[in-house]
Amino acid sequence: MLRVLSRVCYIKLTIPHLSQKRYFQAKMIDSVVEAYKSVAKISDLKKAQILSVSSNEEVGSHDVAVQVTWSSRNLSSLERTLTNSVYMVQGKNVISFPPSPAHKNAILSQHSPTGRRSAYVLTSEKDKEAECIMIVEKDGSMVSFDLKAAEKHGKVYADGEFACLEWSADETKLIYIAEKKKPKPTNFLVQPKSSNGEDTRGQEFQFVDDWGEQLEGKHKGVVCILDTVSGEVKSHELPNELCPGQLVWAPRDEGIIGVAFVSTPYRLGLIYCPNRESKLFHMDMEGNFSEISKGCSNIRTPRVSPDGTKIAFLRSVVGGPHAKCAQLCLVSWPSKEEKVVIDIVPRTMVIEEGYSFKGIYGYSGIPQRCWLSDSRRIAFSSYHQDNILPYIVNIDTGAITVLPHIGSYSVVDVCNDWLLVDASFLNRPNQLYLGHIPAEGQERQIKLNEVTERREIDGIPIHYRSHFDFVNDIPHPDPKYSDIPISVIYYGPVSLQEGKPKRPLICWPHGGPHSTATNVYNALPAFFVKLGYSIVFPNYRGSLGFGEDGVNALPGYCGTVDVSDVHKATLLCLERFKDVLDPNQVFLCGGSHGGYLVTQLAAQYPETYKAVSARNPVTDIPGMANVTDIPDWTFVETGFPFTHGKIPDAAILGKMFEMSPTRHIENLKTPVLFLIGKNDRRVPPAGGIFLHKMLLARGVETKLHIYDDCHPLSKVDVELDGMIHTALWFEKYRQK
Repeated sequence: MLRVLSRVCYIKLTIPHLSQKRYFQAKMIDSVVEAYKSVAKISDLKKAQILSVSSNEEVGSHDVAVQVTWSSRNLSSLERTLTNSVYMVQGKNVISFPPSPAHKNAILSQHSPTGRRSAYVLTSEKDKEAECIMIVEKDGSMVSFDLKAAEKHGKVYADGEFACLEWSADETKLIYIAEKKKPKPTNFLVQPKSSNGEDTRGQEFQFVDDWGEQLEGKHKGVVCILDTVSGEVKSHELPNELCPGQLVWAPRDEGIIGVAFVSTPYRLGLIYCPNRESKLFHMDMEGNFSEISKGCSNIRTPRVSPDGTKIAFLRSVVGGPHAKCAQLCLVSWPSKEEKVVIDIVPRTMVIEEGYSFKGIYGYSGIPQRCWLSDSRRIAFSSYHQDNILPYIVNIDTGAITVLPHIGSYSVVDVCNDWLLVDASFLNRPNQLYLGHIPAEGQERQIKLNEVTERREIDGIPIHYRSHFDFVNDIPHPDPKYSDIPISVIYYGPVSLQEGKPKRPLICWPHGGPHSTATNVYNALPAFFVKLGYSIVFPNYRGSLGFGEDGVNALPGYCGTVDVSDVHKATLLCLERFKDVLDPNQVFLCGGSHGGYLVTQLAAQYPETYKAVSARNPVTDIPGMANVTDIPDWTFVETGFPFTHGKIPDAAILGKMFEMSPTRHIENLKTPVLFLIGKNDRRVPPAGGIFLHKMLLARGVETKLHIYDDCHPLSKVDVELDGMIHTALWFEKYRQK
């Protein structure tokens, strides 16, 4: 009886406590969800373009029409929704027109040079294989062309690597890339029905290589030409298994200029990898192919000058780090003589008026419209440590001029010497500015005026931001790289009101590793700052924006140099803002190579970090080597050369393991939340799942979420779930 009474008393005493705990947990979830909703409503800039420039004699200036496509997180449908807004800029006055939803099924769109015609590639909700090109005239009339019925090619490419949709100068033809048309493979019992006589029996299970992460199903592209007058569609295949992309019209519409990607002996993942071998080519209207560029290199973003005498493009070295310094090159037309305008920058170079320049990078590319009307100057933007800055280069003299800026300014479009830039800070959403580029030598006198309204993040003041650089006092194994600076962005208040509690800190290293944490708006860090956290973003050695030496400082030293840099940045941040930050409340958040770093940091410095959120993290490099779409990454970043036929021996696998987070499993005591995309081909899910199981076996607190998504985990429902669970995970250990 006493035992029963004691149990009853225990239950009576604990029920209120449990109810209270659940109540506060529910309230906490509600507050986290509301914080996410508040930042999710801020639209991201998807695309912007100058539609037209016309003189306005009444006001003595020009009328410039700008179209902006915004991308919003639709929390009702849990998907991205696109809207188009048009702004008419008249001097300092801006007339904005009501936004309208973009066509949901439009995967590509392009306005003709005069703006008289607009082209859209549309998919069908009824037939997944059906696509059409719709042409809308200025007067509202419309005609469409059924691409499936034409039977000239497969699905149209709409990705960021190959895709294009370009009008000819006379506005009668369109060029684009699509998958080569292939007869449907069958089993041996089905009689062949191929119109070209090809027997496809027994091929239904044959492996077909593609271009990897986010480019699934893209195997062999073809150059496509639509004549909008006759309705005829032509497709042309490139020789030697080359895959075309990034097409533009040759001068005077005398054929097509494009990039041909080398696909033999097999394809490596292409997205985020501007180091794959490719060639600049010309094709006439009959499909005759000729190479323009010489040697083995990576070619990207060809751009034809207004006078038709020059083609600008970026050139990078094949192999090695996936992203690196590039050359801005020119080829004269039609002589095809090549010239380097901007060479690879080892560290920094002094440019006009004493400013510094850190190089141009393959990730950056050059805008689709970048030429000024004099055909002597090009506008572009590039990384300068943790900012993106706008530049003008004179192709004759090589003189580079940085344009006025506050924060990051990215060049979006150039039309009739009018420049459109996207300006943002980490804590201020994108805003577009427009200005007319002055005469040669006077570019810095440009006056940029607002096109879109300034937007603020509710509850996050503009002064919630700071920056500092340092040189790590731990020597680099190669002394050449010891003095390369590490830049750090701090996101949060630099002082606290009296009586306010100190804030927890999130260390958030970027992925890549050869990318950059930039001072541009991002909703996800804003979400955590609204919850009361501060964030440190370290640009460790290996990041872009510090010259070619900055890139080359990391391969072969992953797990030591990058980990040391990030940890040192965290400690310096805690010291610099010691009146604001709580050193006992430091958390880790990162994805891909950032996920590699946060698991390494938690294992190597367990006394510093309280909890980890790792998104698709690299955890086991040898296990990743033969299953990722980028096997070269596993060799290069561990210090070994890569060839397509290279099989890692015991020594290579041993070093890969020594540089992996799994190597430190016995020291990893920090609670870890894994966010894994089951369709990730870049960092396949097995590594993260394995580390999760190994932590369970050692009694370490860990949790695993698996999503129907790929490497970025960027679907709206996936992002929402992952970020809210990360916040709740941190809150759980913040209270301990």
